[in-house]
Order: sequence, then structure tokens, then C-alpha cells
Amino acid sequence: MPDTETVERERAMLYFRMKMLQAEIEMNAMIAGNKECEVRGETPAFKEKDFMDLINRYGIHDNAFPIYRG
Repeated sequence: MPDTETVERERAMLYFRMKMLQAEIEMNAMIAGNKECEVRGETPAFKEKDFMDLINRYGIHDNAFPIYRG
């Protein structure tokens, strides 16, 4: 049976991966929205800042990554 520290690290990693997936899903929806605008000849709905804001909104910046101490 794994020790408590190992279980907690694995839980933290799983949670981080979940947040990354949520951000990826939203990012793909934003890309699709921009492609729709492009087809209609409109200005893209989402700019670079909107994409970069996903990092902070979902807390997936490099300083938030669970650190493993082996």
C-alpha cells in the first residue's frame, strides 16, 4: 500500500492534469469560435491575451506544477 505522501502527490498531479484538460477544452472551443469568425469574414472573437489568460484562470502556470521530491 502506498504511503500517504505518495498518494497525496499522485492526487495533486491528477488535479493538475484535470485543470490542464479543462483549459485545453476551452482553448479548442476558442479556436473553433475564431474559425467560425474567419469563415464569416469577421474579426476573431478571441485574441492572444484571451488564450494566455487561460493559464492564470486554470492555475496551470509552471509555478503551480506539483513538484515531486524523489
